Amino acid sequence: MSRELGINPKTVAKWRKRETLEDRKTGPKEPRTTVLSEAEEAMIVGFRQHTLLPLDDCLYALQPSIRHLTRSALHRCL
Repeated sequence: MSRELGINPKTVAKWRKRETLEDRKTGPKEPRTTVLSEAEEAMIVGFRQHTLLPLDDCLYALQPSIRHLTRSALHRCL
């Protein structure tokens, strides 16, 4: 079977042990940013929901209170 598919035999053995045919989710079970704390994330989400500002305006408004906030961290959080 592995030769036909051109894959490692260990992969086929792992597939045969599965109970379902559905793909499993990859990545962290609880995704979160590595730069921001949970409190900072909650503050950002609350601010965005309250003001409904665009991403860049949120960034400029929040940077004085969260010094290490970057545009990419903000984007990942939202």
